[in-house]
Amino acid sequence: MRFRGFLNELASKYGAGITFVDIDNTLFYTFAMIKVIENGKVVKKLDNQEYNTYKLKPGEKYDYGEFRDSEFFKKTSIPIPQTIKRIKKMVSSIKDKGSESRIIFLTARADFPDKEPFLETFRKHGIPIDDIYVERSGNLKGTVAAVKKKVILKYLKSGKYRRVRIIDDDMTNVKEFLKLEKELPKVVIDKIKQIHNIPDDEKFPVIQFFGLLVLPNGSLKRIKA
Repeated sequence: MRFRGFLNELASKYGAGITFVDIDNTLFYTFAMIKVIENGKVVKKLDNQEYNTYKLKPGEKYDYGEFRDSEFFKKTSIPIPQTIKRIKKMVSSIKDKGSESRIIFLTARADFPDKEPFLETFRKHGIPIDDIYVERSGNLKGTVAAVKKKVILKYLKSGKYRRVRIIDDDMTNVKEFLKLEKELPKVVIDKIKQIHNIPDDEKFPVIQFFGLLVLPNGSLKRIKA
C-alpha cells in the first residue's frame, strides 16, 4: 500500500496522530519461543503469534526465558526493511514539521532484566529508539490483544489525538484495536472535541482509526472494522 498518505496525515490541520507499532515480526523477524511448562516439563513451544492466542490449560505455566533475553534478541533478530523504512520516514516527518504526533512501540514482551542489548539492536539499524517510548504490554495481565488495547486507550484518554493507528503482524491484535472505534467512551470523545474546538456539527470524524496488518513480505494491508 502507499504510505505517503499516512505521512501527510501527520501534518493534517485536524490535529496530531499517534501510531502504535509492534516489534516482533513487524520491525524484526524474531525467533524467541515461549515454553509451556507442565509438571516441570516443556509440553509446547510457542512463537509470538501462537502465544498471542494460546490459553493455558490447567496445570500449565509459561517460561519466558528466551522472550526476556535481550542478548538473544540482539543476536537473532533480522530487520524487516520495509517497516523500518516507514518508521524512519514517520519520525523524520514528525521532527521536520514540528508535529505533536507520536510513535509508540507496543510489544507483547515484558521488561528485560538487561534492556541495553535490546536497545542496541534498534540503534544498529538506525531506528531512533531513544526518542521512541516502548510500551511493554507483557507487564499486564490478560490476552495480548486485550492488554494492547488497554494501553492504547490510556493514550487516547488524553484527548490529544485525532488519528490513531496500529501496525501489527497479528490479525487478532488489529481487530481488537479496531473495536475501540465503537467502544471509545463518550467522555474521551468530548475531551477531544474540547481540546480541538470541534463543533458538534463538524462532518469530519472526531477521531479516526487505522488498522494496518503487516504481511509476511513486509507490506501493509489496511484492515477495516
